[in-house]
Amino acid sequence: MTKFLNPDLAASKSSRKKRQQVDAAPDTPATERALATLRRSLNKQVKKADNEERLRAKAIADTMPEFIAAMDEEVLTPFFFSLERLATAANRRRIASHPLRPEAVDEMLEDAEADDERIAEQERKAAEAAEHGAKTAKATPQEAPEDASAS
Repeated sequence: MTKFLNPDLAASKSSRKKRQQVDAAPDTPATERALATLRRSLNKQVKKADNEERLRAKAIADTMPEFIAAMDEEVLTPFFFSLERLATAANRRRIASHPLRPEAVDEMLEDAEADDERIAEQERKAAEAAEHGAKTAKATPQEAPEDASAS
């Protein structure tokens, strides 16, 4: 075996390991000040982003009544349907009491809920069939392929 290092000049194994390990940076007052400045800057950015989001939501909420009042009847129905489909149950009841909400939305929601129930039932049956098929496959022994037994 070829030796690349002169054993007289090589450092011990423990000293090489110590060199490979990186010591943690010392916490100096300058480091602490720099980290505090970074934290303040990040907090300002987070507060600014939160404030912008809050103002955006407020602007939309303030404009929504005029937007709804300006809509045609043919646009109101799909608008309220979509809005109620995305809303929680409590908000759905509140939206349903809006004076400009068309009555046709109730029928659309009933049809959509019936479709959702039908799809959920089909998915449940498919999952049960797949589970039953998996149990059946485990219960029956698998035949070895003919090619594997010939070799």
